[in-house]
Formats: sequence, structure tokens, C-alpha cells
Amino acid sequence: MEFPIDTDILIQPPQIMGKSPKMLKVFKGIGRVAIKDLAVLISGENGTYKELVAKVIHYNSLRLNGPFVAISFTSIPKDLTEAELFGYEKGAFSGATGKKIGKIEEANGGTLFIDEISEIDTKLQLKLLRFILDKEFSPLNSNNSFKADVRIIVATSKDLKKAVANGKFIEDLYNSFKHLHIKLPPLRERKEDILPLAKHFLKEAIRKYETEPKELSKDAKDFLTRYDWPGNVRELENTIKRATVLSKGAVIEKKDLLLEDIGSYSIKEFLEEKLRRYLKEMTKLENCYLYETVLSEVESSLITIVLKETGGNQLKAAKTLGINRNTLRAKIKEYKIRI
Repeated sequence: MEFPIDTDILIQPPQIMGKSPKMLKVFKGIGRVAIKDLAVLISGENGTYKELVAKVIHYNSLRLNGPFVAISFTSIPKDLTEAELFGYEKGAFSGATGKKIGKIEEANGGTLFIDEISEIDTKLQLKLLRFILDKEFSPLNSNNSFKADVRIIVATSKDLKKAVANGKFIEDLYNSFKHLHIKLPPLRERKEDILPLAKHFLKEAIRKYETEPKELSKDAKDFLTRYDWPGNVRELENTIKRATVLSKGAVIEKKDLLLEDIGSYSIKEFLEEKLRRYLKEMTKLENCYLYETVLSEVESSLITIVLKETGGNQLKAAKTLGINRNTLRAKIKEYKIRI
């Protein structure tokens, strides 16, 4: 029996927006696969928010009260992917000074979302296939097998059929989830969703960044609907957020949306927009140590935001910030940042 579709239920939580025919087809597909406790494949270009769709499937399944755990193999060194997925025992590799549970064990009773499944090698593909079939796994450096009740949802921006044909992806693993397949359309193929999404992101940005109320001009709206959005929904969201912060006045014009390299936008402009009201009050005071206060607040906020964006991965956060990992650790301790 087909799962009855109620888009109001499907988008809470989390939220997916779209009323175009292609997105309605996606909603229908989500309803079809959500109640089937089997592995699922989500495919789509980068920026189509495949993880968001995986979360919607999870929260509309019988596992909604269990954990939702995500892992992306694009952000993990290849020699650590197996350890991250299945965990390890002490001595499994250099630096493994103790036992650590993997993402599969962490997701027990719920859903594990694996992004860019095509990035893992065939050895790990075989081990994942065995887990999907038997629900058993062995951590690195362990002779024991363990059970875990986990639903697997995988995602890819690549053509897995082609990868199978080229011998880079195991056919049996592909067959284990190809029958429950959600294909996400690129944003350029559902242009009627662009303006509703833009208005939603604008509302979110105004609230998050505490700017004055703003709206999109007619030229800005025309530009948004004409542009092809190669970066899809993520690019649209980032564009709207940036324009909300950097635009002057209550109307966002086309020039505020121009998609130039992000390096062409001044950090000075961004900080001035955020700190103007704060500085106005602070400059009335004497001996307020304004220089040190502002620098430490900006540094603390920047580190906190990057750590959140990298899921608490200190190595990735340090690389993003362009600082040494030991320096990052010292700053976390200094500012008492909770990860």
C-alpha cells in the first residue's frame, strides 16, 4: 500500500519547500520509501540538500524516535573511513589509544546517512554490504561481531550505474538500495520554487542576523528566476544570506545579488553591519577595553561557528580557519567553547 502523502507532515521536521511538479514527485517518493525499513538511495547534484531529504525520511519512518547520524566521506581521510564507520579497538592503528564506537553503532535503533557513497573503496563497500544484509559488523582490530539495528540511507552526486560499469562500485551494493531511489531535481529545473525559497531564506536571515526588515526588488526577483543556480538550493541560500547582511536599506537590489567570487566582498563591510549598534553604545564608555573586547568576541564567535559547521571536527575546523590544530585547541580552552 502506498504511504498517504501529507506535505504538511512531511516538512515538519525538518523543512522541505517546493510546489513544483518535480518536487511533488519527490514528496511522493519520500512517502513511498519512508515506511519501508530498507536501504535508500538519494541522488542529486551538489547543493540539492540530500541530507535534508534523508532527515525527512527518518522523521517520517518508524525510527523517528531513534538517532539520525550523518557521515560524509568527502571530509574524512580515506585511511580513516573504515574506523569512522565501524569503530575501532585499542591499537587498531597509530594513535588508537583506546576504543571508539563508529557511526553504525552510534546510529543503533535509528538511521545512518552516508553522503557521497561513491567515495569509499571496494573493500569498505563489501563490508558495508555485509552489514546491510546481516546487520552485523566488526570494529577494526576486533575479532568479535556485533549487531546493530540501523537503517542505511546513502547519497551521491555521481552516476552509480556508470561506476558499477567501470568496476568502481560493487553491483550487489548498488542493487541493495537502487529500488528505493529518490532523485532530486536541480533548482534550474524547478524555477517556480526559486522565489518562495528566496523569501523563506530572506526571512530566516533577517531573524538570524538581526537586520532591519528587507524585501526583494522586482529586478532582484527577475534575476533570481533567470539565473541557472549551478550550486542549487545551497547557492541560493548563501546568496540571499549574504545579500541580507551586505545590502544597505530596506530593499535588496539586483546588484546586491551579483554572484561574484566571495573574496570580492569586504569583511569590513560585514563587521560594520553587525557591530554598528554595539560600537555606538560602547564608545560612550571610558576604559571599556574596546579593542580587546571586540577582537576576542569576533574570534570566539568565528571559531564557534566553524566548529558547528564542521560537526566539531577540530582538524577540519583548523584547516578551514587556516590555523594550527594546537592553536585551535588553545583557543577553545581560552574561550571555554563547548563543542
